[in-house]
Amino acid sequence: MKKYSLNVVGCKHAVNYLLSALEGGFLSHAYIIEGQRGSGRHTVVRELIKAMACASDNAPCGKCDSCAKIDAGVCVDIYNIRPAEGKTELTVDLIRGIYDTVGLMPNDLPFKVYVIENGEKMNGSAQNAFLKLFEEPPENIYFFIITEDAGSLLPTIRSRALTLRTERLDLDQMLEVLEKEGIPDNKKSRAAIMAADGSAGEAIRIYNDDSDITSYRKTADELINALFMPDTDKLSFVVLNQKSIKNLDDMYAVYSLIQKALRDITAYRSGAVCRALYFESLDLSEEYSLHISDKAAVKTDSVINELLQTSDIPINLNLALTEFSSRVWDAHLI
Repeated sequence: MKKYSLNVVGCKHAVNYLLSALEGGFLSHAYIIEGQRGSGRHTVVRELIKAMACASDNAPCGKCDSCAKIDAGVCVDIYNIRPAEGKTELTVDLIRGIYDTVGLMPNDLPFKVYVIENGEKMNGSAQNAFLKLFEEPPENIYFFIITEDAGSLLPTIRSRALTLRTERLDLDQMLEVLEKEGIPDNKKSRAAIMAADGSAGEAIRIYNDDSDITSYRKTADELINALFMPDTDKLSFVVLNQKSIKNLDDMYAVYSLIQKALRDITAYRSGAVCRALYFESLDLSEEYSLHISDKAAVKTDSVINELLQTSDIPINLNLALTEFSSRVWDAHLI
């Protein structure tokens, strides 16, 4: 009997379901892969396609022609549909372009695959055009919509595709992914992991850019001191945010670090025996714990999480930062 495996770290629920579908012969023609950037969405899709195409008794073998081409990103039967360079939206013209190739016979594989990148960026017209493909899917065609928010897709699309979610990776899983990329377990890699908030892809990017690790941690330290220590007011905190944070990536990385500091503070106060996420040890959060209550720490974490979940490209970053930092400041005072 043919055996399947997917070389994916984490994503346990998605991987287990797909392995069952492969072995049971009930793969869907369309999947929505939902998760944060760097959480393994593309890896899940790549490994699944390899397993589907590989003729080995233990698939994917990683050595055959199809496995090699898929790994190298040169398989002509895999089409990646993404926003045009300099654009943020997936337009109807991009989706209609699928119709030009969907009827052609595959070359490298026994089937063809269309991977829709940034699915949440499909406008209404594009989604309606894509829906027609879903209603009457051609034989031996598979669709994967990769998105951070499946809720942004039309209900009619979600009803015709199975949604699988990739989860944030824990520390051990992150270390495993980085090790596979040749990145050692040291202070630098741990700092990158800390800033990446469960996204292995983001951790690798930060690790390879020394300036990011230094600047994110420096900014987080400054904001934590301003937030939790005396002699700082709301206006000063807002202005510090506007001076220190230059884009949405900065905001996401820095405030993810602040969430880790909040967790350390509440863990220290409760006497929990656990590994510190932000400080070198939980004891180093003692001074900060004197200036925020448990209720305020939980509320602040909740507000940050809500804001990070809903943040999108703002028309004016300073206005977005003003609202963001104001709400965080108010939350830490309750």
